[in-house]
Amino acid sequence: MKKILLLIGLIFPALSMAQGHKGEVEECAPMKEGKICYQDDVEVEASKLEIFNAIKVWAKDNYGKDVFLSNMNSDKKKGTIYFSSKVEMLLSDTDKTIIKYKVNITCFDNRYKVEASDIAYQYDPLADKKFKTYKAEDVIANNGKSNKIT
Repeated sequence: MKKILLLIGLIFPALSMAQGHKGEVEECAPMKEGKICYQDDVEVEASKLEIFNAIKVWAKDNYGKDVFLSNMNSDKKKGTIYFSSKVEMLLSDTDKTIIKYKVNITCFDNRYKVEASDIAYQYDPLADKKFKTYKAEDVIANNGKSNKIT
């Protein structure tokens, strides 16, 4: 669980910052077709197969163990790796949220493309054990101005 939280803590900001290095970013939550979507192209000196195999091992170790929390699929022919997961994040001593997300990785010769999307939060704003699901677009879009959690 700690590895997953660490990965989430590293992936989303890293993808957001990576987009910032490629030009100006007006929002902390980039949009694609009306949905929040973090994406990046990463250049590496390796063949498509080498990149695919390395990422597949990493994804299987981190997302292929507990089907209730995450799952991982891959297609060697297409060079794609897909995983989805949900993790619990503590907001304070008593407040927590569950973050759900999907990641699609497409491998090419000397690069791979990462896309994290379908981000949602399960949150209990009234602390009455009735978790509600909020799409990321309803929470962090427009630099947080779209927050609909009461």
